[in-house]
Parts: sequence; structure tokens; C-alpha cells
Amino acid sequence: MLPPVYGIGQTYSRSLGIFAQMKRRELTPQQASSVACPTCGASVGEPCELHSGGPRSKPHVDREFAAIEAIGSKQVRMSLA
Repeated sequence: MLPPVYGIGQTYSRSLGIFAQMKRRELTPQQASSVACPTCGASVGEPCELHSGGPRSKPHVDREFAAIEAIGSKQVRMSLA
């Protein structure tokens, strides 16, 4: 007998919270820089840095995801109030 086959579910949307549907390209530069970058350590309002120390033209992907999460949790708190 063969063991039962299980479907593989995607948990990507759960890791980003309720507002995972918000796309990264919908973020403004101000929204993306509203959180500190977990990759390079750039603080709020500062641009991300390359490994060589120069400024990046775009923020790191992790920073954009953190901004989406922060915006989503802020909207949830406002709707609960």
C-alpha cells in the first residue's frame, strides 16, 4: 500500500500578515524608509547601503516587507480603536 499524498500549502501570505496582498511596487519611497532595514542596518529615513558602503538605488527586499507589515499592523490597530 502507498502512503496517502498530501498537498503542499503555501504559507507565504501568513508570514507577511493580513496585508500580504499589498504589492511591494505599491510602496512609496517614504513608506519603505519608514522602518529600519534588517539587512544593512540603515535607520529610519536613511537609504539602504551596499556592501561597499555606498547608497543603494532601491531599498532591500526585507525592508520593503517589513514596511508592508508595519503598515498593515498600523491599519489593524486603527480599525480596532
